[in-house]
Amino acid sequence: MENKNMMEIELENVTGGAVYGENYYIVKSGDTLSAIAVKHHTTVNNLLALNPKIKNPDLIYVGDAIRLY
Repeated sequence: MENKNMMEIELENVTGGAVYGENYYIVKSGDTLSAIAVKHHTTVNNLLALNPKIKNPDLIYVGDAIRLY
């Protein structure tokens, strides 16, 4: 059995087995898109361009996988 880090296990749980690696962030309680952007040295507009499923930047949900790069 291969060793997996906690992020890979979390991603598998959230995405049904798809592992995205470090290009994605899993939304946690209290997160905002702007805070995620700052934490990962990008902008809200860039995150929106990479995540067309996000129609309203004020509405993200716990467990969502946000593409960062």
